[in-house]
Amino acid sequence: MEATPFKICLVNRKGGCGKTGTTHQLSGAFAKMGLRVLLVDMDPQASLTQGFFGPEATEAVPRGRSIVALFDDAYDPDPDEILVPTPCEGITILPGANALDDFNTPRPTEAGPLQTAVKSFLREVEGRFDVVLIDCPPNLHLCSWNALLAADFVMVPIQPEDFGAQGIVYVQRAIDLALQKYNPNLRMLGYLVTLRQKLALHDAYEQQLRSLYGEQVFEMNLTQKKDFKEAISERVPIHFLRPKCAAAKEIGAIAEEILRRIPAARSRPPEFLHFENRVVVQENRKVAS
Repeated sequence: MEATPFKICLVNRKGGCGKTGTTHQLSGAFAKMGLRVLLVDMDPQASLTQGFFGPEATEAVPRGRSIVALFDDAYDPDPDEILVPTPCEGITILPGANALDDFNTPRPTEAGPLQTAVKSFLREVEGRFDVVLIDCPPNLHLCSWNALLAADFVMVPIQPEDFGAQGIVYVQRAIDLALQKYNPNLRMLGYLVTLRQKLALHDAYEQQLRSLYGEQVFEMNLTQKKDFKEAISERVPIHFLRPKCAAAKEIGAIAEEILRRIPAARSRPPEFLHFENRVVVQENRKVAS
């Protein structure tokens, strides 16, 4: 098992591709492995927080005791005040809030110190957690940018359909920019096929993803199962509801694959993802030689 603590952000500009659901379910799998999990709800919709406490309780969280405290100078983001234990043993959450919309600006590199608000906070709580999972909104504005600068690794959940895969190029460019100027330790962990069904269309898209990105695509898929939906309605990850069901085994296998991938990803040198950036690097190397 991966012994070194790690931080993963789940990013995609496309909504509805399974970022929040994957984050929610992975937290349960890692917690059941005995790892201390911190969830950071960077999506102003706060769906991840609602996944544990429901919409009314989430709406009732004061601004100063939510993720907003990291961005609003009116508050002191004291970890003991804003980190909330969930009903699931081993899982803590930094709650999301709709008010985060006020700070999720579309030009993140112009946001000054706010770009590293999450990174600075996670340094402050370093040592308290083994796993940090950062759920991002369906855009590449300041919230997702913060996550890219704070994380060690990026996972990109992708629904195997046209709309699900259209934003990959923009995600790649954002990752490359973070890697180039702000977070040289950032590494791609992989593209995770989500919401997979037994459809010829999904088979074709998965095959296309694998032909384009090879080993960067996770071996495991996250399929659509009713148990996941029932777990969400019960406000717990599937491992805390039906730990022996097929859905729990599936998300557990994805968690195990993450732990297998991390050492190799850590050992890789920095590498741009977008084709245009890779070409520039190759040309520069030719000139230098």
